[in-house]
Amino acid sequence: MPPPPSPPPPLDAYGSASGPMSPAGEPLAKPGMRIVARFLDGLILGVIGYLVALALIGPDDASSLDNFGGEVSFADAYLVAVIGVGIAFVWDAVATRLFGGTPMKLAFGMRVVRADNGQQVEWNHAITRWAVPGALALIPVPRLIWPLQVIVFLISLIYLFRKPLRQAVWDQVAKTLVVRRAG
Repeated sequence: MPPPPSPPPPLDAYGSASGPMSPAGEPLAKPGMRIVARFLDGLILGVIGYLVALALIGPDDASSLDNFGGEVSFADAYLVAVIGVGIAFVWDAVATRLFGGTPMKLAFGMRVVRADNGQQVEWNHAITRWAVPGALALIPVPRLIWPLQVIVFLISLIYLFRKPLRQAVWDQVAKTLVVRRAG
């Protein structure tokens, strides 16, 4: 007599097989959804940043931001960058601490948790998680920082698909995980 068939894998709140799980027993967020959420967060922040630039330096000078150093002074460009970083900090770190993730992560049913116990992140986790890719924008030497940001993102992409806990570089530094929300 053949052995009985093995039971089907457990289903998560979305009705699909759970896949990789966090140490706290929650299903990890899928890498593709994380990438889409980060892209949309970045797109929204880009639009907000452009609108801030228009408001601060005017529509004629804002168009010359594409030709950095054109008619816009370094001080104006740096002010726009600092305000943009502040907005990104609120969008990412503050939202992650208070609500469990960025607006797009939450919209896609994900949340950021502590890797050690699956609980809500504290300020140090949220700020560290944001600072790894975000604070680099404050350094006023874009030619040096841009390659570093690209390297961090490429390594993070590899980690999302290769590491068992799907932790990007900023997740590993901040000791966080991104999981799918139940319900």
